[in-house]
Formats: sequence, C-alpha cells, structure tokens
Amino acid sequence: MLDLAIIGGGPAGISAALEAQRSGLDYLVLEKGLIANTIYQYPIGLTVFSTPDELEFEKAALKPVASKPTREELLSYYVRTVREGGLNFRTECNVSGVRSLNGGGFELTVGADLMQARNIIFAIGAMESPRRLGVPGEDLPKVQHLFRETYPFVGKNVMVIGGGNSAGEAALFLAQEGANTTLAIFRADWENEDPKQGCIKYWVKRPLEDELSRECLTVFFLKNVLEISGDSILLESEDGENVRFDNDAVFVLIGSDADLSVLESLGVGFEESKYGKVPAYDENTFETEVKGIFVAGHFTKSRHIAGAISAPRSIIPIIAARCGK
Repeated sequence: MLDLAIIGGGPAGISAALEAQRSGLDYLVLEKGLIANTIYQYPIGLTVFSTPDELEFEKAALKPVASKPTREELLSYYVRTVREGGLNFRTECNVSGVRSLNGGGFELTVGADLMQARNIIFAIGAMESPRRLGVPGEDLPKVQHLFRETYPFVGKNVMVIGGGNSAGEAALFLAQEGANTTLAIFRADWENEDPKQGCIKYWVKRPLEDELSRECLTVFFLKNVLEISGDSILLESEDGENVRFDNDAVFVLIGSDADLSVLESLGVGFEESKYGKVPAYDENTFETEVKGIFVAGHFTKSRHIAGAISAPRSIIPIIAARCGK
C-alpha cells in the first residue's frame, strides 16, 4: 500500500511529488494525460502573465527569456522538474474509481489495475471538463471547447463565445492573425474590470479594443446562443433580436469544472464558491471531511498556479506524520 497517491500531474501534483519525495513517502503520481497536461493545453506560443516566482517550485529555477514565460518555457520547466528530479510519475493512465477500504486507506482503479494508498491528493485540472451551452448543433465538428492556435482559421468566419480571459485571448489571437472574428459576450462581462470576478485581463482587453478600432474584430453583446448549424450560428442579442452569422468555426470558452464524481462516491461534502461547487475542505490542511482525502488546485477555492504549488507544502507534513516519516 502506497503512503500517498497523487491524482493529477500538473503544478499541484508535481509540487506534491517533490514534497513527498523529500519526506521519504512511498508515493505515485497518476496523470490521465501528459506531464503538466493543463499547461500543454494552453494556446501555442501563449505568454503566461504570471511572474516566474508564482510558477516555480524553487526560487530562480524558471529562467524565461523575457520577464514572463511562454507556454513552451513553462511546460519545459515542469517536464524537466519531473524528469531530472526522478519523480514517480505514471502518465496516460486514468483513475476511474476510488473506494474506501474497511481496514483504512483506499483502493484505486487505474485502467485495468487496482492499487492501494493510505492517502490521496486530488490535484486534477479542469480543462478536460469544459462547460457546455446545451444548444442544438454544439456537437458539430466545427465546435471546439479548447483554443490551441490561430492558423487553421485565417480568412474564416469564427465565433468565440465567452466572457473570461480565455475567450478574450482566443478572440485577440484570431483577429490579429486574420480570422474574421466575432466575440459573443454578455455586456456585463465586457465591462467587468474586477480580476477577482474573472474579468478579461487588461493586457488582453486593451489589444482587443485596438482590434475593434481597426475593425478587425466584432463584439456582439449576447443574451442567448440559440442554434449552431453547418454554415451559420444563430444568436439572440441583448435587445432580444435574433441575428444569424455566417460561420465556419465556433469556440465555446465559457469555463470548465473539475470532475467531482469520484469525490462524490467517497462521501465528500461540497460547498459553493465563486467558481461553482467545490469540495468542502479545511483551508489550513486541505483535507476533506473524509480522512486521508486531500484536495489542491482546481479542487479548491484557489485556482491560481501559485496556490496549487503552495497547497502540498501544507498537506505533505500531515501525511508524513501519520505515516511515521
């Protein structure tokens, strides 16, 4: 039986593995995708607008060429941390179920295998569980819930639906590189300037406004998305008017939610936060009401990478003490 299973191999999972290794715990990281899979899914070439000290595990370890790292620099740093640190990782393996054992600890179903652990940290990102509109046509091949790059869409009619920074970045990149781009957004989201309420960050908003002034971008103030079809999309404006747009591609970027189903099956309670439903946990220890089940990253009220990295520094000493390490 492992001392610790860490589900998720992003910044929180890597941080937990580093701390577990230093504490002498018998641990394993189980990642459904690739190392730092959430970072891998960022848009290609994206500048990550966080300072290196918010993203790194050791001071001055991340050395970007400019003041802020690109997606590629950050991804390389996280992969090197795992590889050079000899951290115990299994990638491309899915944890489909967890159950409590009568004698204590937990049994995990990992693909066709079963393994046991005394403690578990849930540190899974949310990008693989995007929110959906629930409208006709959303399952068409032209509809995507993740934006990666601009160039397949140059000269095409592209609709970006969403009110946060991811939607703003996608609309900006597409407009700058020559896609006929429309950003469909609620007026309140467009006018929101509060970072704590998920506004489009100023370093994205200002260039978006520049693209508007050059007529390279259209902003449509939205009330509802009504229907997506093969060559068009039907929207309802904030004034209640139905407007149909010629359309080749749609990006639905309205946020994502961590998959809570395994935690629900374990009897973990939940509460509401500004991000929606999150597990109920002790904000000092990050332990849920189910002893031995801890949460970090997108399973908490703190979604920034800095918070994901710092949480295991509170969790691992508790686990190490319980395991006599």
